[in-house]
Amino acid sequence: MRLFKFIKNKLRLGAVLKPVDHPPIIIDRTSWTGQDFEFLIIGDINLFSDFDKIMTPNSIEWRKIIKNGWQYYQVGQDEFSYSFEEPGIQMTFNKEISFSKAKIIGDEVINNINETGQKAELLVLDKKQVYGFD
Repeated sequence: MRLFKFIKNKLRLGAVLKPVDHPPIIIDRTSWTGQDFEFLIIGDINLFSDFDKIMTPNSIEWRKIIKNGWQYYQVGQDEFSYSFEEPGIQMTFNKEISFSKAKIIGDEVINNINETGQKAELLVLDKKQVYGFD
């Protein structure tokens, strides 16, 4: 009751209530595989004339393959592909890839994009969540 009176008095005096900042929630992704996540690359990004060179990792050997009429990039026993969506470029992986390997690939792609003078960011999306984009 005392807290309610305190807030009521503050509001009467013109104070503004602000939401309390909470520390960020840390998610353990060490056991995640490609069935648990996907990436979204956002930013002001233009299509590139050298798409394959920019949108692939530098530290992991890759090759382009066509499977079921869709373009994939194979990295060892794993693979990833892109699709262009309204909020950005979606990057999906095979269900067995480890999160750590995928994150290395995603981070290197972001670095490649940023080295072209464009600004990109990698968002990790949990496949169990529903996302909405403005």
